[in-house]
Amino acid sequence: MTDHIIELDSEEASDLRRWLSADGSRREPLSSGYQGAVYLYDGPNGPRIVKESLGSGLQYRIGHMMLMREYRAYQRLSGITGIPACYGLIDERYLVLEYIQGSSIREPENGNIDRQVFFANLLDIIKQMHAAGVAHNDLKRKDNVLVTSGGWPVLLDFGMSYLNTGQKESPLFRLMKRMDFNSWIKIKYHYATDQITEEDLPYYNPSPLERWFRQLRKFWRTITFRQWRKSRQERKTGR
Repeated sequence: MTDHIIELDSEEASDLRRWLSADGSRREPLSSGYQGAVYLYDGPNGPRIVKESLGSGLQYRIGHMMLMREYRAYQRLSGITGIPACYGLIDERYLVLEYIQGSSIREPENGNIDRQVFFANLLDIIKQMHAAGVAHNDLKRKDNVLVTSGGWPVLLDFGMSYLNTGQKESPLFRLMKRMDFNSWIKIKYHYATDQITEEDLPYYNPSPLERWFRQLRKFWRTITFRQWRKSRQERKTGR
């Protein structure tokens, strides 16, 4: 198959291929799910993130489609600070990305960051992303917004992203942009939407679909006693 390596030199690409093909060479995945698996490759030029689709049949085809969409999103977003660099695809199967060390914005250790500066920078990244024709569509997921050691925001995982086509924004793209801004608000205010400042209020405009999902989520948490179980677990662990 044709290679789509963007920035990897030939030596690093060869080393990475050997690592991917050698029996028992892979480490345990950093994470895995319905989209596929994520690995950390420590190569001659430093660590890289490697993503691949897993499964077979329909599951693999869906995962591979999402991987290819993510690759196209990273191509559009190249050069934006706060979004990992993409080093391309190997054998149309493995997506190679820059490794950026950080932790989820939701982790307690990040409670002392300058939130005004952080979320202003995050908002700027989102706007640049939208200007490039990409809507993330999954910002609320716990690990998709990282905080670096320097307190800078980083966006990850564009497998669910939506890419606008054509010169004009499509109605669906405008809806996805709106959902990204809503997610930014929810993360910043910990879902306490009644506390949104007048300055930030223009960025919060939940769609009817989001309102319906919110009500569905509340109903599900009620019938499964999820909030009660969460509070009970926090009391046990002293958090």
